Amino acid sequence: MDKTIKAALGLLFFPLLLHAQQQEEKNEAFTLTRSTIGIGGLWKTGDKYATNYIRKGRSFGEVTIRYKKADGSRDSLRASNSGDKDLKLNESFQLQGERLVWTIKLKNSGSGDLTIEDLSLPLAYNAGGGENPTEIFEQRVVKHHFISGNNSFLYWERPTGVGPYLVMIPVPGASLEYFSTNTPGESGRGTFQAFIHSAYTGNNDKKGNWRQSFTSLALKPGAEKQYQFVFRWANDYQGIRDLLVEEGGIDIQVMPGMTIPTDLDAAISLRTRQPITSITGEFPAATKVQKQGTKGVYRIQLTHLGENKLTIEYGNHYKTYLEFFVTEPLETLYKKRAAFIVDRQQHKDSTKWYDGLFGVYDMKNHVLRGPDNPDYFDTSRLSYVLTCDDPALCKAPFVAAKNVFYPDQHEIDAVEYYIKHFVWGGLQRTDAETPYPYGVYGTPNWKVNRNASDRRARLDANGDTTGQAKFKMHTWRSYDYPHIMMMYYSMYQVAKNNPGKTHYLDAKGYLIRAKETAKAFFKYPYEILPWYETYKWGCYNELLLIPLIADLEKEGYKEDAQFLRSEWEKKVKYFIYDDPYPFRSEYAIDATAFESSHALAKYGVLNTMQPDSNLWYDKNLKRWYSHPHVDKQDAVKFMDRQLAANLALRGVIEPTYYYLGSDYRGRSDGFTLTYMSQMGGWSILDYGLHFSSKPADYLRLGYASYLSAFALINSGTAATNYGFWYPGKDNDGASGWAFESQQHARSWIQKEQGRGPWFYDGEVDLGYGGATRAAATIVTDDPVFGWVAYGGHLVSSGATLSVIPRDGLSTRLYLRSKDLYVDVELQQDGFAKEQPVVFNKTAGTLSFSIENRSGIAHETTVLVNDKEHRVALTAGKFTKTVIKTLN
Repeated sequence: MDKTIKAALGLLFFPLLLHAQQQEEKNEAFTLTRSTIGIGGLWKTGDKYATNYIRKGRSFGEVTIRYKKADGSRDSLRASNSGDKDLKLNESFQLQGERLVWTIKLKNSGSGDLTIEDLSLPLAYNAGGGENPTEIFEQRVVKHHFISGNNSFLYWERPTGVGPYLVMIPVPGASLEYFSTNTPGESGRGTFQAFIHSAYTGNNDKKGNWRQSFTSLALKPGAEKQYQFVFRWANDYQGIRDLLVEEGGIDIQVMPGMTIPTDLDAAISLRTRQPITSITGEFPAATKVQKQGTKGVYRIQLTHLGENKLTIEYGNHYKTYLEFFVTEPLETLYKKRAAFIVDRQQHKDSTKWYDGLFGVYDMKNHVLRGPDNPDYFDTSRLSYVLTCDDPALCKAPFVAAKNVFYPDQHEIDAVEYYIKHFVWGGLQRTDAETPYPYGVYGTPNWKVNRNASDRRARLDANGDTTGQAKFKMHTWRSYDYPHIMMMYYSMYQVAKNNPGKTHYLDAKGYLIRAKETAKAFFKYPYEILPWYETYKWGCYNELLLIPLIADLEKEGYKEDAQFLRSEWEKKVKYFIYDDPYPFRSEYAIDATAFESSHALAKYGVLNTMQPDSNLWYDKNLKRWYSHPHVDKQDAVKFMDRQLAANLALRGVIEPTYYYLGSDYRGRSDGFTLTYMSQMGGWSILDYGLHFSSKPADYLRLGYASYLSAFALINSGTAATNYGFWYPGKDNDGASGWAFESQQHARSWIQKEQGRGPWFYDGEVDLGYGGATRAAATIVTDDPVFGWVAYGGHLVSSGATLSVIPRDGLSTRLYLRSKDLYVDVELQQDGFAKEQPVVFNKTAGTLSFSIENRSGIAHETTVLVNDKEHRVALTAGKFTKTVIKTLN
């Protein structure tokens, strides 16, 4: 039989071989079942939830090999069919106390030379699936991986973040160089595979690029080669770091992150028992590495825009790689991104129904898409991408939010044009339209949805089976409302702080729009289509309800403020008391919850809520929710639980720019750096700043999250042709939607994508809008790195700390150490560019200059530890001030 056919049949029937009788074996650390091939079940002995970390019907040990013979022909070998081959494969799993050791042995038993071109380890872990929350959060696991030579590692944990974590580490001498989920014989994205050798697969994928070498292994007749990996349990992330060191690897810490602007320095910490031989930059002339002290800390300066690889050599000629991404300064990125959306992504044609729309941009083809230039979106289920839903609705709110900090008349005019021509009376029902005034239309677009017969016809044509939904006004998608609320609320702030710069509405007009949209958010979705459970799902941007409520109270809208507060508290109580796993969206598990979940927990911690009876009625479960006992400590406990779940779906210790701080979606595929990297990153940073007694780890990770997705922005200088990913001046300021970390894959938007940012921008501006809430300069005494400034340049001398803010917005400064807790927040304007903020610890004074960003004389408010200080600004460039803080 032809070897290709034999291989295909092997792939087809391979999983069936794993259902053979399994034998249980255990010690104090591991309980496992042995299958025909390797390990068919793996548990932590005594685990509270008895989670099996291996997918049912599959095994760890499904080794796959592709090799070339001396005559140039190729053959393949799997653990299931290793007989009658020139290449012999033997593998074993041995319990050795707290270690489970996986040994893979290869032997050339033939008479000719063999070259191992692929040696892959399919790891069929027990990934999430289904709709049952208990099953998802207690019986399933998510995977994390760092594939980087000898210091590679993988770990698996439950989506709750509740330990233990299963950790897989190469024994010194073994390494991993490549991964893929494009499994032959499986539809779509298949089983995750880590490769020891990848010369065949890697070199034959011409559609993408890879940053590590594709190696092979030559075996002479009679020659043997052994590889070993160890599995161990860790209770937490520090436990994983300790295991890496114990097993001969390196625990790597990074600050401020691995997406690094050119005006910020970085530092790495290498904790290991192995000697560090060298650290070599990919671009030596643009890389400076300087060791600091004797604790394995190195200061890094990188000035080459784009990807920068550091090669670390250690131990017995071992290597691992750190991938950084270097960007332009953050202020430049905020301004370029907003300008690009306004100048390159707005449709302006009064003859079109979508006049004013901010559309999605195609970097690959340098094209703005829309209803008349749709690519394929108009004929797919993704038609909403063009005009509504998260991809289209996120852009104006970001531009408006940016203008709160850096007002620009051209950009303000563009947002108002969008509101006047596309939103009001189109996307959003006006205050005069009944029923459902201020309702926001959903997919496929408002033009279809405003014509009931067109909507029903489209749903019928698409085989819609949602029953009565198609007969109801499509203003029921909860997620759409906070986008519009954020846009109006930001425009209220712009108008209030910059009199005369808005022309469509004044500050009062925008505040009214914001509050009525917020009220509609709580009223309409649950009334029209209760499946959209506004009280149960975390909706991005809804946390702005808190400052909106505060401003409504100040402006005299007390009844509206009270309504919104009471609705918000229903949601707070639900998340704290009524659902053990409120980490979902329209999907059963989703990282989109983790901005809201922290904001809801924070409200419960900081505010006194009253007990209640029959607070609200659940139309789906047909039950009332009551809360006879309400305690702030319950909110504290929930805050910790939601934080653990946030970290479980985020890169916590994987030191590469597209993982560290990035959100994960609990899938086996490779896309990262979505909008929740920064939105959920705010949650971690806020927790570290305001709630943790040991903030260092959270400040590191939170700031890495803030910086992470800026790597998606295509920007540069003339010398770099204005962009690393998709060069060309007309793409300067464009952005990707997410990041594909595999060499090549097909994204869920049905586009072939090589490693790098997706070439559509889609939902990414949700993240950049969220980033405006996280941006800050943080000065802290870090236990690993000493005195540092996240988002700034720090000089420490005696009792004086001097920092130049470079966080992108320059409006927030936090000082944190054992004896220092200072918050400085400018309510308008910003710290003067490249001027230091000086804190004198002895005198207890802050000295700084404020730049006037509105261009007119006014008073600005500076909050120092929540105490208001009023500073008069002239129409000049900046005003210097000194504020007494402590003494």
